[in-house]
Amino acid sequence: MLTQRKGSVVAALLVLLTLLLLFKYGTPTWFGEIPWAIFPQNTHQWKGIWLGAFIHGSWDHLWGNVVALSIFTALFLIQFPRHWLRFWVLQHVIASILLWLIGNVGMSPSQTGTAHIGASIWVYAFGGFILTVGILQRTKQSMAIFFLVLLVYGGFFWGVLPIDPKVSWQGHVSGLLTGIFIALWMSKRWLPPTEMSSLEDQEEPAEDPYEDL
Repeated sequence: MLTQRKGSVVAALLVLLTLLLLFKYGTPTWFGEIPWAIFPQNTHQWKGIWLGAFIHGSWDHLWGNVVALSIFTALFLIQFPRHWLRFWVLQHVIASILLWLIGNVGMSPSQTGTAHIGASIWVYAFGGFILTVGILQRTKQSMAIFFLVLLVYGGFFWGVLPIDPKVSWQGHVSGLLTGIFIALWMSKRWLPPTEMSSLEDQEEPAEDPYEDL
């Protein structure tokens, strides 16, 4: 279990390091001239779908996402020590495609060419996953983490509302929906065996005291 957790921690650190390096040094030359952003429903710039989450407009933008992602990573690893990389790949692919599809929602015709950037899409995917797991499991650990997220990130849900035109609320919605979907789909499969056993015990119906009479 310790080795498996170390693998997830290393994967998380590599992703965070990649965010820092790409922001610091810009587009690596081996990628060529690729628009590093998600342009919704633009088939000519489809490669940006996989790169937009890595790009940030400022150090404040980057550090805000790095800190939040680090906290959610730690909370994720407490419950699912082996599956951080699996979750990160799944949410990155699904949320990025979803944002590419719905990124123009709520925009005026003059704004439909707007590009979406930033790892907050990942933050909302992790947050949505952790909150949904808390509701599904209802164990002491999952509920403690659930309320900790609500306490520390009480304004989490404001980000899915179209309040600030400079903030990609569509990206936040894409991440949140993706996290909820993966939690409903995979969380029970990813639980460690001991937790799975305890959950199954909780789900067993009570015996009828009169069945032998």
